[in-house]
Amino acid sequence: MANALTVASKEFSDIVKGKRFIALLTIFALVIAVALVSVYLNVIQTSGAMPRGFLGLAASTLVTTMSYFAPIMGIALGFDTISGEREKGTLKTVLAQPVYRDTVINGKFLGALLSVTLAIFTASLINIGGSIIALGITPTGADIIRIIIFILFTILFTMTFYGIAAFLSTATKRTTQSIIISVVLWATFTFIIPIIASLIASAIIPINFQFARNITRPPGGNITAISPEMQQLQQKMREQASIISAIESLTPNYHFTRIAQYILGVYTGISGTSIGGGLGREQVDVASTPIMQSLISAWPNILVLGVIMAITFIASYILFTRQEIR
Repeated sequence: MANALTVASKEFSDIVKGKRFIALLTIFALVIAVALVSVYLNVIQTSGAMPRGFLGLAASTLVTTMSYFAPIMGIALGFDTISGEREKGTLKTVLAQPVYRDTVINGKFLGALLSVTLAIFTASLINIGGSIIALGITPTGADIIRIIIFILFTILFTMTFYGIAAFLSTATKRTTQSIIISVVLWATFTFIIPIIASLIASAIIPINFQFARNITRPPGGNITAISPEMQQLQQKMREQASIISAIESLTPNYHFTRIAQYILGVYTGISGTSIGGGLGREQVDVASTPIMQSLISAWPNILVLGVIMAITFIASYILFTRQEIR
């Protein structure tokens, strides 16, 4: 264990002192700054009316930023974990020493976990601190607890993509192969599968939106007193959303989004289950939902991310300890 900690310490030091890590933090700090400016301008344009919940749109900004920052960080740290060392020849030198292979792989994962934790907490604190300064809102104790829980699951989400990239780095002979496959997988999870899901849902359950626009509102504009046609439209939108969710559940991104909805939905306006949009949206009031209940609701999604991370780590461990190093 002591040797693994030594390897982890060196890995952590190499990562946080590297130009890649510093560049990623700098870029996302700028992204967060731009997002905070947009939140501030939104508040100004609404005559000073603050958004609903803790930091309102700032929490939504945090979720959106982390949904992109976390996978990119995981891939950036993991794509050359083994292949990079192999190409530079340092891996062969390390293994020539009285160091077990499991010590090396365990130390690398632990060092990456420490680096990811530092990066996510730093980015989150910049976001939250900047939001407090810009919007002048002091978070409550419950707010802080929910944000910390969200940060912990963001670390899990990041390590899921790190595990995928590290496995590809172990399985491939070249770093270029590892990063190309990792980026393709990320793009598939983030963009391609959601588009395919929407197309499939639209093909299975087509909706005539021209018909929807022609549906007239009842007197007073209250669409809760809906006609049979409107009920049918809402039902179709729910069915479409169910198909989309079923397909997108194949991606880690979907489960991270669901966790964010349960943990921070009260702040971001995506509370509970949002089905479709406009007429088909269902909102569940989680403002009074206890934190433990939110965690219980998010448990299946948490489990999926944990299983993916564990499987990729175990696969990397087995492959690395058995492969021939030249």
